[in-house]
Amino acid sequence: MPVAAHAASRTTWSFLGSQIGSEWRINGKAKTTAEIGGLRIAPEEDTKIFRETQFSHAVDSVEITYLSLQETPSMLLWHRPATPPEEIVQLPFVFTRTMVASTVKLDVRWYKEWTSHPDTVGLVLPKGSDIQILQISFVGLSPLEKTAALLRSYWTFDKFSPYSVNFLWGPILTMSPIARESLYVELPPHGTYANVLWYLLLFGIAIGCIAWGWKELSRRNAFLCMAVCIGALWLLSDLRMGLEAVSYARTDLTEYWTQPASERKFRERGDFPVFLSAIQPLLTDRGRYIFLTQFEYPLLGLMRYHTYPSIPVAPEKATEGIDTWVIYERPEISVDAEGRLTAEGKPISLPGT
Repeated sequence: MPVAAHAASRTTWSFLGSQIGSEWRINGKAKTTAEIGGLRIAPEEDTKIFRETQFSHAVDSVEITYLSLQETPSMLLWHRPATPPEEIVQLPFVFTRTMVASTVKLDVRWYKEWTSHPDTVGLVLPKGSDIQILQISFVGLSPLEKTAALLRSYWTFDKFSPYSVNFLWGPILTMSPIARESLYVELPPHGTYANVLWYLLLFGIAIGCIAWGWKELSRRNAFLCMAVCIGALWLLSDLRMGLEAVSYARTDLTEYWTQPASERKFRERGDFPVFLSAIQPLLTDRGRYIFLTQFEYPLLGLMRYHTYPSIPVAPEKATEGIDTWVIYERPEISVDAEGRLTAEGKPISLPGT
């Protein structure tokens, strides 16, 4: 098999070393600086940067390496050949806050509006953002890589979640390594339900066995062939789902039961049980307190249950003499020089809380 069949095709636009080509166009008012470490863009209004393209290979994913001082919503832009110039497709995504070079990977092949050979590609950056782009890569997967991702996706397991009590996704097939990495993280999963393919395969086997039995006048052999195929697929599916159940127990064992009490993580709740046990003694005589977290469900209910008779209340109650705040996984909240809690620089509590 040729080497090209094993390796991905990749086109990279690098901005390192102040490499900014004249083919780039900017639509909007923005401060741009070509630095050794990449192209820094600080838009003063919503800004589009884009350029025309001529890819020599199909594009299955887009990878953007960047630095960002803040979390920034953005959009990938592209234009499909043979469509009107004004028909620009937009795919929203987010640049997370990072002070070290990070890469956001977009599985564009999943979207029906994507074309494997766009003739224009760009980005939308909102007003007030500050992004440093190091490089943009366009990746085309080889048949071997797609096959490997497909096989691995079948044996990629979901984590035990609240919905697992009543519902299991089962095996999901995808030919994208990026989609496989995020299976069951982004719901619904980006892929094809494996049992759909099994049903189609069984239907084809049944038709083939019936035709064989009709031609050879051996209904018994045709029935045995079909039974063996059904049994093999049944055992394969049962093995796969059984191993997923084992993976739940293995995760609990490695992340919770075998860890020191201060480092335990429990399923989708992470280290919240450890956090809760640490702050419980501090709330026994508080009566009421304010609880802040990124996602209230199910943590707010757990706080109510485990800290009763102390009761968590909304931040608006801070003016009613409540002096205790409990904050979980809100890194943007800090204490200023006056002893006030601040969120992104804005005070949210009285001094000394």
